[in-house]
Amino acid sequence: MARSGVEIRARAGAAATAMNDQTGSSFRLRPAEQGDYSFALGLYLEGAKEHLTKIGRWDEDRFVALFREGYKQGRTQIISVDGRVVGFIQVVDFADRLYLRQIHLVDGFRGRGIGSTLIGAELKRGAETGRPVTLDVMHGNAARRLYVKLGFESTGKDPDKEQMIWRTPGHSKPRASQKRRSAPDDGN
Repeated sequence: MARSGVEIRARAGAAATAMNDQTGSSFRLRPAEQGDYSFALGLYLEGAKEHLTKIGRWDEDRFVALFREGYKQGRTQIISVDGRVVGFIQVVDFADRLYLRQIHLVDGFRGRGIGSTLIGAELKRGAETGRPVTLDVMHGNAARRLYVKLGFESTGKDPDKEQMIWRTPGHSKPRASQKRRSAPDDGN
């Protein structure tokens, strides 16, 4: 069962504040508002086009529809630096796993530790609750190197993305029949 958006936002905000204090990063998180949709869609499409054009998979209409289907305002946090909106993160909190559905930063704010800090907070939450963290990464996305560095492993691929998992310490790989792909989330 998915946790409430309010609980997710409170935990993510507290984790980001604590991580900011430790790393010296100066970003803030706030709950997504209705007016943030266009920004999030544009940022998502920018990244998708960059990566998928290289492999002949870019179809703007298809990706607009996929984003519309998966974007859930109540599960989305807006990332800002010095009052400027620079990205967003969306995490789905399932009973058996945390699914990092989206994390996007505008060019110029990548490589500053913001994404690492936010993902680190989710890995910590996964370790504390005994749940793996899963994500999908588009083919050709340089962020894959970061995910591998953080301990994520590949569990499968589709024509657009690679599915990855970070397992809590002490948990072994599932048998092949237990592998799961990220399904569209069910609301909120």
